[in-house]
Amino acid sequence: MRPVQKYGWLVYRKIDIERNQRFIELLLQAAEKREIKLSLVPFEELTWKISGKESPFTCGDQQYPDFMINRSVSPWLNELAEFSGIRAFNTSFAARIANDKRLTHAFFQKRGVPMADTAAISPEALSPDNRPDFPFVIKDPYGRGGTGVHFIHNEVDLLTFLSHGNNNELLVQPVSGSPGKDLRVYIVGNEIQGAVLRETSSSSELRANLSTGGTSRLYELNEAEKKQISIITNSMKIDFAGIDFLFKKDGTLLFNEMEDAVGCRSLYMNSSVDIADVFLEYVQKVLSDV
Repeated sequence: MRPVQKYGWLVYRKIDIERNQRFIELLLQAAEKREIKLSLVPFEELTWKISGKESPFTCGDQQYPDFMINRSVSPWLNELAEFSGIRAFNTSFAARIANDKRLTHAFFQKRGVPMADTAAISPEALSPDNRPDFPFVIKDPYGRGGTGVHFIHNEVDLLTFLSHGNNNELLVQPVSGSPGKDLRVYIVGNEIQGAVLRETSSSSELRANLSTGGTSRLYELNEAEKKQISIITNSMKIDFAGIDFLFKKDGTLLFNEMEDAVGCRSLYMNSSVDIADVFLEYVQKVLSDV
């Protein structure tokens, strides 16, 4: 008997659809190749029936989904899907942990993952006795893709930052041993699929994202680095994510963050890995086991 075709929603916010158009096409093509019906659904067009007996999710005349690939950076949507019996990629637990840097660091610190000294703090508590020495980094706990990162060189920078009335919820860290250089490791189904080293040539720029002018190249992980990554992958189910690391002065890795809706441009630029195809192969396997 031929298996029943699975139907899923690929959820993006409208602002992200245009700049992710090529990757969206790759995901849709990979699904079609496996006879999985996958529809692009703008986050803003979804309706959530919180109460009543009707189907909780609607989007025009779209068919009710068996699964959801949520790349809208809204973990509660993953949770609501799971409440309704819909398989969410990533799971709601992974999405919730990944999309709040405070939770990410707290979760992995308890599992012995090396990381910079990190504090969740409000601007009012950012006193000389309660912060790292200059220079240090202030981050938006909900920032992604290099957004919400502020390099604080001195008191003037700090006062300027505070005067702008920025986020009331902050993450504060010292500057790593090798600022402007990081490593992104791509994970599908808890397995390493590739790693990309990203660097910036600017002495004033901490972020090595391609969107901020960084360069990238494929990186070969050594056994010690793989073992360090395995602590993370053994601690939770990761359907598809990027794990970012900073470098200490001795070249060893420091955990930086986990990207739920990870950008994949640098991996396509530097390798033959079709991560969209790898991911949909994994999705197919998970759905066939349900």
